[in-house]
Amino acid sequence: MKKLFILLLLVLSGLNGQMNGQQKESRKLFPIQTNGGTGFIDNKGKVIIDPMKIEELKERFAALNRSPFNNSERSYGVRIENFSEGLAVISWATCPGCRWHRPVYGFIDESGRLVIPPFDKVRQYEGFYEGLAKFWYSGYGFIDRTGKEVIKPLFYKASHFSEGLAWVQEKENGKIGFINRRGKLVIPYQFNRVSDFHEGLAAVNSVGSNLGYIDKKGRMVLHSKEWKFVGDFSEGLALVQVEVTNNKLYKGYKEHLYGYIDRTGKFVIEPRFYSALEFSEGKALFVEMGGFGFIDRTGQVVVQPSYKDARSFSDGLAAAATGSKSGSDKLWGFINDKGEWVIKPQYKHVTSFSGGLAGVDCDEYGRDCKTYIDVTGKIIWQAD
Repeated sequence: MKKLFILLLLVLSGLNGQMNGQQKESRKLFPIQTNGGTGFIDNKGKVIIDPMKIEELKERFAALNRSPFNNSERSYGVRIENFSEGLAVISWATCPGCRWHRPVYGFIDESGRLVIPPFDKVRQYEGFYEGLAKFWYSGYGFIDRTGKEVIKPLFYKASHFSEGLAWVQEKENGKIGFINRRGKLVIPYQFNRVSDFHEGLAAVNSVGSNLGYIDKKGRMVLHSKEWKFVGDFSEGLALVQVEVTNNKLYKGYKEHLYGYIDRTGKFVIEPRFYSALEFSEGKALFVEMGGFGFIDRTGQVVVQPSYKDARSFSDGLAAAATGSKSGSDKLWGFINDKGEWVIKPQYKHVTSFSGGLAGVDCDEYGRDCKTYIDVTGKIIWQAD
């Protein structure tokens, strides 16, 4: 098995040598699915990683892994995750047809070259964030972009790095603290639940179920016993839920509503939403009477809640849906910040715009998109 593992690495490295050379700078890449398999395009629609190369990998792995003791027709091929900081996790099974198969993990760059080979048949990688990638090896640790282990796998749970810190949990049901990029515990284990740092603050649930925000020294700088939920800061504001008395239904009726606080902890948009999201590009999505709309940073409604569904703004547009003619399905399109249709509703499933493109004709989870369009609605790439 060891010889087979080494042979797989040689095959993959050799095939990668046939692909495009290493790019001088990273680019935003988009996954595509064709009859040839999985590949990636750039935001101009140019194929950067050819699906046929991935299929060639699958065929070579399958040939190497044939076993006289294996009668299974199942096939576990190469899988590539989305790119993060110019690298993407690639995994494949060392025994595709075996009943108990175990994939191995490595990283490819944007030319498709294997730049971080699998460490062994146990270590599992996740994407890069702030130059470090999380891995699992009987615990969570981190590697750098050369594949060197820089933080030992000592943690039961861990987040990706955000603003120089990552939260970690030492053991199951244990408290949570934060480490720096050297793996040093800089905020002691003391929290029940936490979020990543955003704009210098992290939302936490501390001892006694008190909700609030800590700074990077671990000091609780904002907190209130009235808060029932605290979201991440985005564009200077954070979504917070409180209990409000509403006597309109009946005297003393209590309901939980969302509003937005600033960095002093003061509500700048009073709690009045049953459901809402964080701000993106100066607008926040909210739900009212079953309709989706948007407010600005003053709390003024700028896009009426007239859509059956919607997503946050990105690249100047927001995905929004209306009911189809049958009334049972949604049709998605894209609106501008005035609520005007820029791309009319016509798709069953879409992704939000990112890097100038949006996927349309996707599955319900936003994967396997058959078409990519730009912000004008022009088709940039379409499967045959």
